[in-house]
Amino acid sequence: MPQKIFRLLAWCSLLAIFLFTDAPIWLRPVTHFSPNIERFAALFVVAALFVVAYPKKAMLITGFLICAVGLFEALQMLFAGRHAELHDVAVKDAGVLAGVWLGSLLSDLSQVFKTA
Repeated sequence: MPQKIFRLLAWCSLLAIFLFTDAPIWLRPVTHFSPNIERFAALFVVAALFVVAYPKKAMLITGFLICAVGLFEALQMLFAGRHAELHDVAVKDAGVLAGVWLGSLLSDLSQVFKTA
């Protein structure tokens, strides 16, 4: 049951990232953190959720999320008032890598406690 919840949360969070990345800027939530911290943290959480939801697919998830980040950023060029930046992609990809690492660690730890 918890895995189904993590899967739902992972996919919903990815949809939210897409909407906040490509929707008009005034629809973005305001956190008062720097945009780089927001970008990193958002993708960190998404990646961790995906790896916990699909624990044996960390490499596939990494590739998928890195491609999704690039696509979402490139789509910004289609919308007035939005801009695609390579720096933004790099910060988001760093969040993905860190989130995959944490998600893998949490998945490994959960397996240790299941067998203990």
